[in-house]
Amino acid sequence: MPENTVDTGTKRAVSPPSADSRSAGSGPEQKRTKSQHNRLAKKRRVRKTDADGTVLEAIELLLRDTWLGSQDGADCLEAPAAFGWSAGDQQAEAAFCREPPVPAKLAGADESECELDVYVHEVTERGVGIATREAPEQLRELVMQGLRPWVFTVPFTLKGERARIRSVRHEWGYTQADLIGVTDRSLLRIEAPCKYFGQCSGCQLQHVEYKDQLEFKRQVVERAFAHANPRFGKLPVLPVSQSPLPYGYRTKLTPHFDIRKNVQPKDVAIGFNIVGQRRVLDIEDCIIGTETVRRGFGQARKAAQDKMSSYKRGATLLVRETNIPKDTLAGTVVDVPVAELVKDYTLDPKSWVTDVVDDLKFRYPASSFFQNNASILPAFTGYVREELQKWSRELNTGSDGAGALRTLIDAYCGSGLFAIACHRFFEKVVGIEISNESISCAGDNAKMNGADNIEFILGDAARIFEKVSSDPSGTAVIIDPPRKGSNPDFLDQLVAYGPRVIVYIACGVPAQARDLNHMYNRGAIAIDGQVASGDAKPSAVYRIAAIQPFDLFPQTYHVENIVTLVRED
Repeated sequence: MPENTVDTGTKRAVSPPSADSRSAGSGPEQKRTKSQHNRLAKKRRVRKTDADGTVLEAIELLLRDTWLGSQDGADCLEAPAAFGWSAGDQQAEAAFCREPPVPAKLAGADESECELDVYVHEVTERGVGIATREAPEQLRELVMQGLRPWVFTVPFTLKGERARIRSVRHEWGYTQADLIGVTDRSLLRIEAPCKYFGQCSGCQLQHVEYKDQLEFKRQVVERAFAHANPRFGKLPVLPVSQSPLPYGYRTKLTPHFDIRKNVQPKDVAIGFNIVGQRRVLDIEDCIIGTETVRRGFGQARKAAQDKMSSYKRGATLLVRETNIPKDTLAGTVVDVPVAELVKDYTLDPKSWVTDVVDDLKFRYPASSFFQNNASILPAFTGYVREELQKWSRELNTGSDGAGALRTLIDAYCGSGLFAIACHRFFEKVVGIEISNESISCAGDNAKMNGADNIEFILGDAARIFEKVSSDPSGTAVIIDPPRKGSNPDFLDQLVAYGPRVIVYIACGVPAQARDLNHMYNRGAIAIDGQVASGDAKPSAVYRIAAIQPFDLFPQTYHVENIVTLVRED
């Protein structure tokens, strides 16, 4: 056992001796004042929460990849199931994760004690640096010894950088930190164009060239799949389809403000949260909004400031782009062709807005969900349409040239975006949505766009196939669930129904990978022609034909992902 390591069932790394490690209170000679001891005695008990999931996954991936990098020819399936303790040993895990070896500001330590130098080894899917006090070579040595370093999460840092940080808050197995400065810069780092970057929580990647943001997001998808199932790590992830506009793309912004004691109405900050805090940063302009939305942003701020004294609490404002007739005498937006519409904005959450995708129009309440990057929607919906058309042709065994896919089912259909965008290539389209308001919008949008072969059904997607009578061999299913993903019951029903093609669209890639792993574990997905062994044989087995990410939100960590699954017959 290395010197100074306490045997608690865990394998904790001992950082190299340094001024930082001594100031971190790691030695028995460290003295504290009585007030410091009193503050530390009141520190909160660290508990594992769902919010830790993203960071803990990133830490495990870092340790696994570090281990693999030290093993010639090792396969990802050979990597240890856990680092620092035996897999499944919850007591040893808790002993490690609840006893941080460093001070933190919110644990009662003085700020001077909390300043440390760290090395950034990886960046999480949320754009936050994963750092340790160990340099890369030292980290490899520790991992090979079965030791586990203490980790810091540091915003606005890049892989390979060395940074000065201030440890702020202890979490389960890691410590949140603020960035003080970067001492060794990555070659990828650029100057962010927004003056609020580094304080505002809205963007995480402005300090990286756009082409490098795209590669980062491709790797996010790749890592999420590998983490869900090491066998998925063999699947190729296509380059991320980029947004036509890296800035000036957002068609919706929601600034907010809080009313605080002893703050005069004229001094109330209106904007977005400060990183890592619940306080609002005053923001006068947001450069990722469209020109129209930026105009509306200024008007929304002014309107709120003019009546600020009337607010008893804080509020969230809405600025949303819409399309209106160029000539108000020409008719309503329903009647006017797309070419005769112009951009405008609304600040009223109860108003209706109109979005345009190619030659299609979509109307919905301003407070409702709709994709917020209109510039990429033609390519986004076009890719789904082209995938369905391609597989309809390739799977066709008949001579009528009509294609193998005759029916399209759009689960989680919302206001009808994908159902309407793809309807022309199917005999029948069925959209399912649990929201009555969304179903009403979808029906109106289908009528407005002349899509008379679509039936929208109000109901839970989890029970969708009770209402479907079409032959699964001639059916394609689009699923576009919320960020948390789908659920096992729906996925099992989907496989039992067995549509010929499935297109899974996700805004939450880890949840998507988890859902696909559920299908794999049920024997419903084959990798390299092999399926998971199990007692029950599924009614359908699929291969993953394509993984295509899309960047709907440049400058942020968000990435959308589309997976095409084709039934093996």
